[in-house]
Amino acid sequence: MSMDRFNGKVALITGAAQGIGRATAVRIASEGGSIAAVDLNADGLSSLVEELCGMGVEAEAFSCDVGDPTQVETTIAGVVERFGKLDVLCNVAGILRTSHSHEADLDTWNKIIQVNLTGTFLMCRAAIPHLLAAKGSIVNTSSTAALGSHPWMAAYAASKGGVLALTKSLAAEYVKQKLNVNAVVPGGIMTPIHGSFALPDGADFALIAGAQPKVAMAGPEYAASAIAFLASSDARYMNGTQLLVDGGALN
Repeated sequence: MSMDRFNGKVALITGAAQGIGRATAVRIASEGGSIAAVDLNADGLSSLVEELCGMGVEAEAFSCDVGDPTQVETTIAGVVERFGKLDVLCNVAGILRTSHSHEADLDTWNKIIQVNLTGTFLMCRAAIPHLLAAKGSIVNTSSTAALGSHPWMAAYAASKGGVLALTKSLAAEYVKQKLNVNAVVPGGIMTPIHGSFALPDGADFALIAGAQPKVAMAGPEYAASAIAFLASSDARYMNGTQLLVDGGALN
């Protein structure tokens, strides 16, 4: 496997300030890619860009709420103006809340859908004209919650299921224009989302035990390596694929 797969490429990564997004930025940069790091966490972005520049690659931070169409359009335009093109889009930004579904707050439901699903769509919509010109790649981040039984996470599971459906639809629509669109499906990855995860009062942990990895939880670099593969030319013959990175949880 070539380890300079992103030389001369520009990759935009959402959720880049921490977790899987940050690990993805570091991984693609380690293979020569220039990085447009997108997040709302200014301190996390600043730290990341400093690290990437220290690796000898071009990197710039862009503050953006992925659920806001105006901010998304402005960010994509800014990235293309800064780097001259866009080759790779990695949609990693996401949020998770838990609750008993019959007690779920509609505002929370809407926010989760807005960030996880609508945000993914908005970034794709704005980036696709540039990615078509580059014959580039999109990697969307779903979750095992989209495929397995994850109680108390109805909005999150619905949003991530929507990401899979969106991925397959875009892959079919643009396949003849040589745009690759695939999804990574992480589970059991140690991220700030998992670190802050808590079950609602009265929840029975046994109901979620089947969603746990069969080995120890992994660091975000394991998901990042899968994202980098799907974003690279090594995955050129893959389109509309969902790649599980879950420690065998759903086997």
